[in-house]
Amino acid sequence: MSEQSAFNQNEVAEGAYVEPRGVLDQLNLPPGFVKFVRKNKRAIQITGAVIVVVVVAGSLYQSYRTTRLDDAASSLSISMDATGDEKFKALEHVASDFSGTPSALWAQVELGHMSMKDGLYSKAGGYYSQVRNEVSDTNPMYGLLTFGMAQAEEADKKYIEASDSYSVLKGIDGYKDEGFIGMARVLEAEGKNSEALGVYEEYLGSFLGEDQNLQVKRMIQEKITRLRVQE
Repeated sequence: MSEQSAFNQNEVAEGAYVEPRGVLDQLNLPPGFVKFVRKNKRAIQITGAVIVVVVVAGSLYQSYRTTRLDDAASSLSISMDATGDEKFKALEHVASDFSGTPSALWAQVELGHMSMKDGLYSKAGGYYSQVRNEVSDTNPMYGLLTFGMAQAEEADKKYIEASDSYSVLKGIDGYKDEGFIGMARVLEAEGKNSEALGVYEEYLGSFLGEDQNLQVKRMIQEKITRLRVQE
């Protein structure tokens, strides 16, 4: 009786079996895409791992950089409160240990200022030049550094270098007066009165159409008159 039963247990078990479906199948994705993923499973896993590593590394670096910038700013602030040799050494520490940060650049600028006050003009010019090489000509610090270089070179009687620096300064917004006057002054110090006269005349011509700086205009005219008399 059991052999003739329409419900043979083995046949029912085999007929009821369905191959398990994967996650990709359950998402109702296009068959072509599912096939591609399964075929390139290993490569996709490696790519995913690389992306995770890059994201984590980027996050860790950003955290490190933020901490480094904060530490640099704190060290610079402490250094500026010091005095004498202690201040100089502290600023050198900031410049060397936190290189590449804005605080390190400002520490070098301050070292330049201190060197100028101590009469170490060549050393001061070196600090200014080093920082200027690390900033673009659109950076607000560029004009300040060029002016510092020009003053250090002039004080050190490096007149050719100073004249070049003042010449650059003429074309920087906010430093035109320092550039023209400084360049003419250096040329006079070299005894090149004719060239100095030409600079003053060029400077005076730059005021055409301007009503401001009347006092500066009078000063330039007096210098032009004096140099013409000496010719």
